[in-house]
Amino acid sequence: MPKNRPLLFAQGGSEGIGMRVAVELGWPLSPVEERVVERGEHKTRPLTEVEGRNVYVLQGLHGDSEKSPNDKLMRLPLFLAALKDNGDSGVTTVLPNLRYTRKDRRTKPSDPVNTRTLARLFEAFGTDRVLALDVHNAAAFENAFRVRAPDRRR
Repeated sequence: MPKNRPLLFAQGGSEGIGMRVAVELGWPLSPVEERVVERGEHKTRPLTEVEGRNVYVLQGLHGDSEKSPNDKLMRLPLFLAALKDNGDSGVTTVLPNLRYTRKDRRTKPSDPVNTRTLARLFEAFGTDRVLALDVHNAAAFENAFRVRAPDRRR
């Protein structure tokens, strides 16, 4: 594979859509190791050299029979951290369905604003860009993220 071609990874439960995206782009889907280790904790890492490469990580956050949205959300930062630790050139997180964005404003005292909290988490995870295909409120999404998030009104 050419060293300048971006890499595409699809995390657990997202391999089907990842494969369809890979075929459309004409890119191979890069392999990922995901496994449960001691005490129910998870290990996830790229099985392809990422140093100096632009990387796209596709992760659906919907629940399924094997993993809840919470499980998938927790595995994502572990994988993003592994990419950063191995010198990627930039990570775009692609989220077909972004969970936890319905609570995008305070409606009662002490309410959390989950969209903003999720944006902070992604920034802390090390993602350089976030591309979400299905968000509850596009304006709230755009206002919450300081990392690049494409303008959805175009």
